[in-house]
Amino acid sequence: MKTWLKFKPRLTRAGSILVITLLLGAILVLTLGGYLSWVRTQNLLVAESQAWNSALALAEAGIEEGMAQINVLEGSDYVLNYMSSVSTNFPQNGTKYGPLLTARTLTNGSYTSGSYNLIIIPPPVGADPGAGPTIFSTGYTKVPMISQPIARVVEVLTAIKPLLANGITVLSNIDVKGGNLTVDSFLSTDPNRSTNGVYNPATRMANGDMASLYGIINVGNGHIYGHLYTGPNGSDSIGPNGVVGDLNWVGPGVEPGYYRNDFNMDVPDVAPPYTNGLAPPAETTNTYVLGNPSLPGSSYSYYLNTSLSLKSGETLYVAPSNNVTLYLTGSLTMQSQNSSYLSLGVGASLKLYVGTTSGSATTITLTQVNNTGDDSKLQIFGLPSTKSISWNGNAAFSGVVYAPEAFFSLGGGGNTLYDFQGACTVGSMKLNGNFSLHYDEYLRTLGVLSSGFTVTYWQELPSH
Repeated sequence: MKTWLKFKPRLTRAGSILVITLLLGAILVLTLGGYLSWVRTQNLLVAESQAWNSALALAEAGIEEGMAQINVLEGSDYVLNYMSSVSTNFPQNGTKYGPLLTARTLTNGSYTSGSYNLIIIPPPVGADPGAGPTIFSTGYTKVPMISQPIARVVEVLTAIKPLLANGITVLSNIDVKGGNLTVDSFLSTDPNRSTNGVYNPATRMANGDMASLYGIINVGNGHIYGHLYTGPNGSDSIGPNGVVGDLNWVGPGVEPGYYRNDFNMDVPDVAPPYTNGLAPPAETTNTYVLGNPSLPGSSYSYYLNTSLSLKSGETLYVAPSNNVTLYLTGSLTMQSQNSSYLSLGVGASLKLYVGTTSGSATTITLTQVNNTGDDSKLQIFGLPSTKSISWNGNAAFSGVVYAPEAFFSLGGGGNTLYDFQGACTVGSMKLNGNFSLHYDEYLRTLGVLSSGFTVTYWQELPSH
């Protein structure tokens, strides 16, 4: 008997190998395809994330342009003059200004206008006097590879950046040597917080803040109805009978929460208001009259390229209802404590600039100052060369002083308590006498006493 061995044909074995090879190839293709798809998805997500971030940066670029538009200074008042720039570059749509007349295109996108885009809205009627415009900006870009558009909308609120943010602001030190200092606040525009625009102790408030950017605040035994602010490296010092806090705080010492060391503020130098103007009139019967009493409501700009000294019996007088600016490149000196005067007629205003941006040091010496209007009617500015200001008169003072490079000394008073009504921002300050300083909170809302607008609130809105 013969036994035969049976073998599968070669063709069958080859077919099996082919099927296996095809299956393995399909698996490799699927694996490679999945990997490539995953890589593409990752690249797309990265590109989308970059575009998302880029759109926000572009919206912020729009905000920067909006801030530049509203911080255009024409004359001396940001608040009154920014609208001329805005109305030139933006069409008006009801109470809104925008969108931009010309779209802004950048390398990787644009910020332009549309719903919620670069639009500027002035503060509404009845808003807080210190409120600024609201700005909307939308940043546009596209995701590479798929050209998917992305838009992000940013809204910012702005407010006036005051030069007189506190009752007293200094760059370095405040030193109280007098035996009787009281600091508080009032609001001249609120009849409930003042009387005919004048400080009333019965309605005073506790916002008579004192601030130092880089130095020390020595309160001594003063009574500060308000806060103390210093920079991170500053400190406060208070005597055994000193009081700092709210109106009902009897101390001694600082009421909890009324001292902070995170103070920061923009304190720009004063620039010359102009380089030429009218020559001040000659003295007549011991009086220099600025303005014209026969032309109420008129404005005058005077320029004196030297110093001015008021001797005993002499008066620098601003005519009633005249708006006067006087720029002295030299010093102002009132030589006699009781008989040389700086006086404003009824309804008059005076902006007094003293010094230069460089050169020899200049000074301001004040004695008798008579202001018949509110504090903002008398504004004294010291340019960088003004290194010293003193007030030694035995009388009240109503006005504001802004001289970031100057040492401000208040002395005199004797046994009588005198009022300093208004505010001051100076380099450093020493008080040696009996004074009450009443900060008019209205001063922080004036555009003429500001360095423009700053952002107070930022938020992202849903895009449409």
